[in-house]
Amino acid sequence: MNRASFVHTSTALALVVAGPGFAAPPEGDETVRMVARFEASLLSTTDDPGFRRPGGVTTDLFGSVFVVDTGNHRVVHFDPNGRFVFEFGGYGWNEGELSSPTDASAREGFALFVVDAGNERIQWFDIGDSSPEGAVFPFREGAGLAGEELVLPSRVCVDPEGRVYVSDSLCHCVWIFTPTGALISRLGGLGQEPSRFRDPSGVAVGPKGRVYIADSGNRRIQVFDAIGNWIAAWGGPDEDFLDTPIGIDVDPHGNVWVADAGSAFIRVLTPTGALLFEFGGPGDGPGRFRTPVDVAVAPDGRVYVVDEEREVVERFWIVRETDGAK
Repeated sequence: MNRASFVHTSTALALVVAGPGFAAPPEGDETVRMVARFEASLLSTTDDPGFRRPGGVTTDLFGSVFVVDTGNHRVVHFDPNGRFVFEFGGYGWNEGELSSPTDASAREGFALFVVDAGNERIQWFDIGDSSPEGAVFPFREGAGLAGEELVLPSRVCVDPEGRVYVSDSLCHCVWIFTPTGALISRLGGLGQEPSRFRDPSGVAVGPKGRVYIADSGNRRIQVFDAIGNWIAAWGGPDEDFLDTPIGIDVDPHGNVWVADAGSAFIRVLTPTGALLFEFGGPGDGPGRFRTPVDVAVAPDGRVYVVDEEREVVERFWIVRETDGAK
């Protein structure tokens, strides 16, 4: 069988690892299934009440994990083993303070970009410092509908070249900026037609510079090339392929991981948009979700899922099983 023949078991509590060999086809006529292993829930601190409506998670090149704790107006930093390192932010409107942050994206060189949604801006932090100071990302050249201001930023992604992608829910578009804040282009606008959006959310950049955007209101993922040309749409308003895709990530093999909040599943798609497998489903125990809103694949293959409603961030490891495996 080929790689399209993965077996899905809806009761499995685990996930697929993006590690070496993850994308390798099975040998001969083996049937392969990816079984998810729940590892742990991240704890912000030992004496802390925990996360409050967390909205996003991202990892950097070193495997550090950053959780956007929306209701507590902060970002929490964990090491690759899930140990608490420090937190930053806190409610306010000055530089370095946050109001209902929703997402973050790490860039090479210890820079972390954070969607400071309540203040309608993006801030970047030097995460090489245990007490990072924030700075407002200097958008220029008429970004957004209100002169030089974003309208309702929701998600952010920084690609390997340093370009900054910001989804804007109110103008139903995705803005693309240079590393210094100059506007490159805008994708989208309200609509159901190809390349149009309704409430766009997560953005991820994969191999060959392809851009994947969770078009939440249209129940689909849209794919663009590196210069903004539309390529494909996976799902749609009249299809049952996805329900409410929000968070999105791409692993090194080009597989696309989607946090589908409406169905309570994490869906993993091949580089051509076919369903590779899914895990999770409605529930309250480890490996089950109520409202998964983001997913991140770390360099070591661990996968982190944010469940906004359960107010947890869970870590998974993927195991590949073949016929006869125990």
